[in-house]
Amino acid sequence: MATNNLLATIFNHFDNFAFYNVNIYTLSLFSLIIGLLTLVAIAYLAWLYGRTYCNTICPVGTILGFVSKFSILKVHINDQACNTCGLCEMKCKSSCIDSKNRTIDYSRCVACYNCLNVCKKKAISYEFAHKKKKLSVPPEPDPSKRTFLSVLAVSTLAIPGKMLANGLTKAGANTSYHKQNPLSPPGSGSAEHLLSHCTACHLCVSKCPSHVIKPAFMEYGLGGMMQPIVDFEHGFCNYDCTVCSSVCPNGALHKLTKEEKHSLQIGKVVFVKTNCIVYRDETSCGACSEHCPTQAVSMIPYKEGLTIPSVNPDICVGCGGCESICPARPFRAIYVEGNSVHLQAKRFEEAKTKEVQLESFGF
Repeated sequence: MATNNLLATIFNHFDNFAFYNVNIYTLSLFSLIIGLLTLVAIAYLAWLYGRTYCNTICPVGTILGFVSKFSILKVHINDQACNTCGLCEMKCKSSCIDSKNRTIDYSRCVACYNCLNVCKKKAISYEFAHKKKKLSVPPEPDPSKRTFLSVLAVSTLAIPGKMLANGLTKAGANTSYHKQNPLSPPGSGSAEHLLSHCTACHLCVSKCPSHVIKPAFMEYGLGGMMQPIVDFEHGFCNYDCTVCSSVCPNGALHKLTKEEKHSLQIGKVVFVKTNCIVYRDETSCGACSEHCPTQAVSMIPYKEGLTIPSVNPDICVGCGGCESICPARPFRAIYVEGNSVHLQAKRFEEAKTKEVQLESFGF
């Protein structure tokens, strides 16, 4: 994305608009930290014990290693033929061969047979199990590797820490608020249904064209961590979009038609007048009203020719168009409060106007 923005700057300078700038932001700081911590944990285990993740944590590797430990047929090294060249150890996927001591750790062997073909001395064979040899003490880890991985781990962990420090919003003069109910994606019906069916595959997160679905932290509680949640910090839910419900593989999100989506209410609009720049700064705005597809937000006369938002939560569908565009910071003047159970929004009805007929001009 950064490369795209660089190209956009260069091309736009020459009046070529083939590229355009895009916003770069972290969809979910929590999920980024989880991913980085997982990477560091796997690297640390590999540093000390080899492919511990693949052999012990991964279900496939664990089962294969367990079966291999008690297998009738096993890989063996011929001590007389082996010249300790180390080719078998290099090709071993499970890092279970110690070529220096000519031993094999059968609890980690997955019987991939890579070692059989690579041995030039034909010192490795696959035959009936013999008596186990004692495993030698593993050699001391290379200090240079430890230093490199330590610096890498510290540097990696420093990135999200810096992002968190930069991302923390200082409380300003406007009124703070806290959303009582999280916004579950369209088609979930309720947060309870989502949590009982969702496997956190994140297909809806990756496929959302507006990038408003992200992994949750503690919004659903401890049991809902990493489950999809709707957030309007950087965008809003497209009024006609039903992508998330169509890609869900297990019924956590029921498939919606466009017509069903138009009347589905995942949340209701809330207006905080004291945060509105029309009220605070006495300046014209109206961005929230312009981005509302159902006219749940409208502008009404305020004072000195200004207009201020007025909301009708009953016809709101909770798309977040108003929240995402609101310029008030750090707390926005308008936001969407989630419905614990999704409802049907009422239809917008225009006020009937009475036609007045004048018999004369009146002057």
